[in-house]
Amino acid sequence: MKKKRNISWQIGAAYIGTIIGAGFASGQEIMQFFTKYGSIGMLLLFLSGVLFSACGYAVFYLSKHYQTYDYNSFIIKICGPRLSLVYDCIITMFLFFGASIMFSGSGAIFHESLGFSKMLGIILIALLSLLVVLKSVDGILRINSLVVPILICVILFVLFKTILTSNTADFYGNAANIYKGDFLKPVFSLIFYCSYNLVLAIGVLTAFSQDIASIKTLKRGAYIGGFGLMTLSIALNICLILYVPAILKLSIPVLYISTMHGIYIKYAVMLCIWCEIGTTAIANIFSLAKRVVKNRPQLYRPASLFIVLACIPMAFVDFKSLISFFYPLFGALSMFLIALIFLKFIQVKISGKNL
Repeated sequence: MKKKRNISWQIGAAYIGTIIGAGFASGQEIMQFFTKYGSIGMLLLFLSGVLFSACGYAVFYLSKHYQTYDYNSFIIKICGPRLSLVYDCIITMFLFFGASIMFSGSGAIFHESLGFSKMLGIILIALLSLLVVLKSVDGILRINSLVVPILICVILFVLFKTILTSNTADFYGNAANIYKGDFLKPVFSLIFYCSYNLVLAIGVLTAFSQDIASIKTLKRGAYIGGFGLMTLSIALNICLILYVPAILKLSIPVLYISTMHGIYIKYAVMLCIWCEIGTTAIANIFSLAKRVVKNRPQLYRPASLFIVLACIPMAFVDFKSLISFFYPLFGALSMFLIALIFLKFIQVKISGKNL
């Protein structure tokens, strides 16, 4: 039992690490989708935990049920052969762009915060990604089990320090005044945010279903990951709201906040951001490699190398521009697929086909 719980924690950590990348850890993603909507955005973050947990479990369950262990085989079962071709192309494209965005984020940290060449940051993250991806699922579980707990501790510490040095009235004032529009736009922002993150995570989640026999272990992992993501998002959003409007035009707002608490905290946060950039890049490259090789495992290593090299040129595009353009677009395209996953999950459950 203890071993199963440890595996659940590893799955939950990997789920968190797959979704938390450069966009999240830098604060840019939460700022784009939630912070700018003030108190409404904060409320919707609580719902994100429910959505991440439920959809993670649905993917695990359906992957086990249909015995589909890569995202292409999985979406064929969910959408049928014709529509799955469209989504296969979309997911493949955005996994590639997602890895490139992570590489770009690493370059931005090295250039904007450390004063080094952007190329150095890109090459280092590319090497890290390749080394871990070559270890397959075991490598992903190990790296996330190490990085995610450290990230949680650092983000909660920064939140604690930020609250201690801030006026609570500033939080309520900023949250109430940032956004004055209707409720519909923030709701779509939540749906976009959860949809594209969940779809990008499918490649990793389905691979876990192949290697881990117990559906209960997978279910616990989905809940740990979903509510862990929610907790981190809320903590990060509180920090960001306290520093509105100063952070709204920054590429890496979390580094701006951490600078207020001393040089050591700044570098600790920077290291966490860089590591989380790595975990998402690793997840995207792994999913792509699994898709490309499918039933030809002998091609996994050369495919992984080719994907890493192909991502490097696009990484020189501006980090903030990549996030603001691609993430909402992919969120909109992913909504229908997420709805189909839930419908198929309900259909299988009602039919009484338990695992």
